[in-house]
Amino acid sequence: MAVSPMQKVHIFAHSSQRAPLVRDLQNMEIIHIINPNEEDESAAEAHPEEEVRDVIRGMQNDLSRLQSAIDYLADFEEKKGLLAGLMGGNIILSSQEYSKLAKEVSHGEWRNICNECQELEDEYAGLTNREGRLRSDRENLSTWDNLNIPIEDIKQTEKTIINIGVIPAAVYDTLISDAENSKADLAFHKIGDTKTEINFMVIYLKEDEQDANALLNRYGFSQASLPLTSGTVADRIKEIDKELAELNSKRDEISQKSTQLAVHRTELMAIYDHMSELLSQEQVRESFIKTEHTFAIEGWVQKNNVDNLKNNLTSKYEELEIIISEPTEEDQPPVDLEIKGPADPFQMVTRLYGIPAYKEIDPTPLIAPFFAFFFGICITDAGYGFLVALLGYFMAKKMAPGSTKNLFRLLIFAGIATIVVGALTGGWFGIKPDRLPSFLLSVRILDPQGSGQMTFFAAILVIGFIQVWFGYFVKMYVDIRDGDYAAAFLDQFPWLLAMILTPVVVALYMSAGLNTPTLAVLVILLISVVVIIGFAGRESSNPVARLGTGGFELYSKLTGTAGDILSYLRLFALGLATGIIASVINTMAGMMWGSAIGKVVAIGILIGGHIFNLVINALGGFIHTARLQFVEFFTKFYEGGGEEFRPFRKEHTYITVADSGSLQKK
Repeated sequence: MAVSPMQKVHIFAHSSQRAPLVRDLQNMEIIHIINPNEEDESAAEAHPEEEVRDVIRGMQNDLSRLQSAIDYLADFEEKKGLLAGLMGGNIILSSQEYSKLAKEVSHGEWRNICNECQELEDEYAGLTNREGRLRSDRENLSTWDNLNIPIEDIKQTEKTIINIGVIPAAVYDTLISDAENSKADLAFHKIGDTKTEINFMVIYLKEDEQDANALLNRYGFSQASLPLTSGTVADRIKEIDKELAELNSKRDEISQKSTQLAVHRTELMAIYDHMSELLSQEQVRESFIKTEHTFAIEGWVQKNNVDNLKNNLTSKYEELEIIISEPTEEDQPPVDLEIKGPADPFQMVTRLYGIPAYKEIDPTPLIAPFFAFFFGICITDAGYGFLVALLGYFMAKKMAPGSTKNLFRLLIFAGIATIVVGALTGGWFGIKPDRLPSFLLSVRILDPQGSGQMTFFAAILVIGFIQVWFGYFVKMYVDIRDGDYAAAFLDQFPWLLAMILTPVVVALYMSAGLNTPTLAVLVILLISVVVIIGFAGRESSNPVARLGTGGFELYSKLTGTAGDILSYLRLFALGLATGIIASVINTMAGMMWGSAIGKVVAIGILIGGHIFNLVINALGGFIHTARLQFVEFFTKFYEGGGEEFRPFRKEHTYITVADSGSLQKK
């Protein structure tokens, strides 16, 4: 559980060597470069010149154009299968293929491809916007298609007013009735309707305008404004349909052109990654502290790589000086976790909380067995565990290294732990014990769904007690390692002793009463309590304050530890829930098993129900197991918050460069 030891490196060189030295450092991938701009804003020498800033901005703009083209062409590439799409992964190129494509940066042909992609995308967006407006116009006109009069003829005459509009359907008949009894002379012509409105034309004399408007407004009349300036509504709808067909044809042409351009997407990806390398070189190079003729690089290197760095650079550069030093108390070196073996995939859990500071221990190996075992308790079904382990194994083999691969590797161990817990508790896809083969029942030690429920409850409390106690033990180890013996033996050790002796005293008293062994253990327990009360506030010179601080510390430890241990009962609840739901699914399927159709339905219930039960409880198990590590375990000894070791390297977004092989998908 070690954090890789680091050494600080200062490299001094002549300005003429800056560009090649940066390329070599990037290829070596072993130095974490410190940016002086981040540590000292007053370091004016580290600020790049305006000309260099323009170069960097230009490269960033080029990357943005490439990214837009890559994203645009993604919709026109040959579609992946569902499984391949879930796998993701970078494109693998041989080093020769990558170098060949990277040379296109200087040729500039990629710019023409990006420009064409942008033009096609803009044209496609314009067509889409135009289609939206046309469809909106057509929808507005669709209820007026019976209006056979050209729109330009619907206008006032010398003596009459002609209006078209809509009114709520519920009041249309009432409006007609009131119009017949009105002083104004109105003529109505119904044109169309919807479920809620009536479209109509109304004609009345100008001399009756005031009375007519009052009547129409009383019934919620709204004058229509149709999206056409001449001709009939039917003619305009035909024009819109024709234009929509033309738009579809143009979009098909754009799609065909885009599909032809999509063959260049891999090329654009390689150029993007290569330009990202160049940009990172430019940004790092211009962040160095420099004078007119020299520059300095400051960074961190893993101790076992220092000789490699020195030998490579000194053999290649004559005008160069390298100074190596150990971290000081003020330094905060970056952290690289040295984890090998089964605990490695559990790094992702630690990273969710925060990687350790440089001088902290790495908690990953400590949580690995607890995490896998607790996940198994949450599922308590060996059949489900087998599926989880199988899924993890299959997906981990297909994934590229990274956090996603580690997740599936973690699921392998979690699945194995679930198989063990499920076998010990008799959980096999929720099948009732009386229907299980005898050899499966022979390994069961308790039945959480039956008579062993209280035993299961007690076992969870014991498990919680063990991890919480272990957390305090790790804290004691850390204090001893750091030379804080007072904290180790006056704070942690008495409480560790008290935690163990308290249940021992209770057990002895209940079994044998207040005899000599019970009294002996009780005395040791009381001495531990006195030490906690007497020394918890040892930094205070006031005796009363010291006792008060000690008493409060004891109270806090008692209540806090009890609460932490009780938190582990969430494992008990989740473990029971998984088994109960699985049993209910089997019962529902059994009820449907009678007919042929019922058998099909029952199989669907079994498959869908168990998949749902597994997914939802695995998700809950992962979350609650992680919470127990973060809240109940880490808080005893771990803070986190370290800076991750990030060596200056080629960061590829899309391409993985292999030594050999042709283009293929991972």
